[in-house]
Amino acid sequence: MKKNKKIIDKIYKCLRLAESGNPNEAALALRQAQQMMKKYDISDADVMAAEVSECATEAGERFNPPFWALALANLVADAFQCRNLIRRQLGRRPEFRFIGLGRDAEVATYVYSVLHRYLSSAIEEFGDSLQDICKEKAELQRRIEVFAQAWLFRVGRTVDRFIGEKVPQNAVIDDYIREKYGEAAELSQDATKTESADYDDILSGLRAAENVTLYRSMRRFAEPNLLHHKRAS
Repeated sequence: MKKNKKIIDKIYKCLRLAESGNPNEAALALRQAQQMMKKYDISDADVMAAEVSECATEAGERFNPPFWALALANLVADAFQCRNLIRRQLGRRPEFRFIGLGRDAEVATYVYSVLHRYLSSAIEEFGDSLQDICKEKAELQRRIEVFAQAWLFRVGRTVDRFIGEKVPQNAVIDDYIREKYGEAAELSQDATKTESADYDDILSGLRAAENVTLYRSMRRFAEPNLLHHKRAS
């Protein structure tokens, strides 16, 4: 039987109050939390799971998203100490679900959605430029993938600089996923191998990503100010 979420939320709030600088308030809050945990048979792991949240966004129309979409989702999830799952339901488009602590999942989903829009636009523009050059669909697709990989490489460095030193992923998130979804299978695709002849496509991808920047506002992770993209003139 699933634990009572309302009770767990109350315990979690009490434990946060137990960190108060007021000794009397802290002691009272801790005592209340311990009493509720004992009364309702709530474990430490149950309480820690209350910190975990989920946020979802569409993964596109394809059953298996393209390599670049998977790579982008994994890049963002890793940057914000989240886990990323693909959820599929009959009759509905697949979706990426970002799972993290506090607001991390919400912020990761926002960042992914914006970067996905930028990359999709860049891919479309690059693909259009090749229409009269590539007669074979397979060759067109391959060059687009090389372009996208270069774009992701450049943006990945931008994200790393923005995040700074990464914190190891919290095991609480993994416990939460196992409890709710069971054992999740890894979904991955191999990157396209590049050759010296791909130099121009790689350079195009790097250039297309050079104006994507991330920055912090005065308030931590205020979404409208998190990402910026300036088109090259």
